Amino acid sequence: MKETIPFNAQSLGFGKDLTECYWVNGAINGLSCLSSIVSYDMKCKVFNVRLWNPITRLISTASPLLYVERECAYIVKFGLGYDDSTNTYKAVANIINRRQWKNKLRIYSRPGDTCWRTVSTPPDHLVSWEEGQFVSNTFNWLAIRPPGPIDRQRIQQLEYTYDDYVIFSLHVGQETHKLLRMPVDLDDYNREEPKLVLLKDHLCVFHDFEGTHVVVWQLEEFGVEDSWTILMKFSYVFLQIDACSCSFRDYSQFNMSEDGNYLLMYNKCDSILLVYDQRVKEVSKCINLCNNHRWVGVNDYVQSLVSPE
Repeated sequence: MKETIPFNAQSLGFGKDLTECYWVNGAINGLSCLSSIVSYDMKCKVFNVRLWNPITRLISTASPLLYVERECAYIVKFGLGYDDSTNTYKAVANIINRRQWKNKLRIYSRPGDTCWRTVSTPPDHLVSWEEGQFVSNTFNWLAIRPPGPIDRQRIQQLEYTYDDYVIFSLHVGQETHKLLRMPVDLDDYNREEPKLVLLKDHLCVFHDFEGTHVVVWQLEEFGVEDSWTILMKFSYVFLQIDACSCSFRDYSQFNMSEDGNYLLMYNKCDSILLVYDQRVKEVSKCINLCNNHRWVGVNDYVQSLVSPE
């Protein structure tokens, strides 16, 4: 195994000014979006978000409060977007009701807004509760577009085919949405739900192929549905996945080196970081992260001196 790989890591604490429990929900222009549960009672969980610059240690004032019904069926996923036409940062909350299989999208603009606003979503689609991918002024999620009513049991049993999936794309500046077509030549064998990820500022779809391989499609030009091309294909054997017992869904975070040669993948169940070298088609490094830290997520970050206010 190669010992030298083009990924460097360092520890960076929140700083003594941050005493609450926060989740990091993306970073843009050197600012990280932090979400927190402010309070909760029998009826509601109350959230807010802040912008934080890890380099200057400056943090913004809190957003208006976001109230979400306190049921185990609800999941809330936050993300950070940026409208470069107005120099406005926009936090997006994807609120999923798993009991009714419905979504609500709420958006908060900073500066400007005094409350969280509702953004429309297609009534006959279920937007994924995976983190949205931000590129070209848009948030993007996988969404199920079934031929009939959304069926909870079919979702849980992975009975939908790839033809039932689309990409739901929300433009944060215009606050309008559209649906993008998935790659047209996906294999119908639906062993795993596809994954939508961002690699080097390009939307990519990871999907199962015949239960033996993972195929990665890249959208070369955003918004152009005919620009899907195959970026790479690799065997489950290289991911140390047993086709009978393990799951590609265990891999939750992906990143790619600047030269495009290395793909970094994090297995959240086994706390293992794999570095796949696509030049030689094998895993060049396997890092065991089982220690006293819980690895929750990964976000790209570029240092800056931008003020969070």
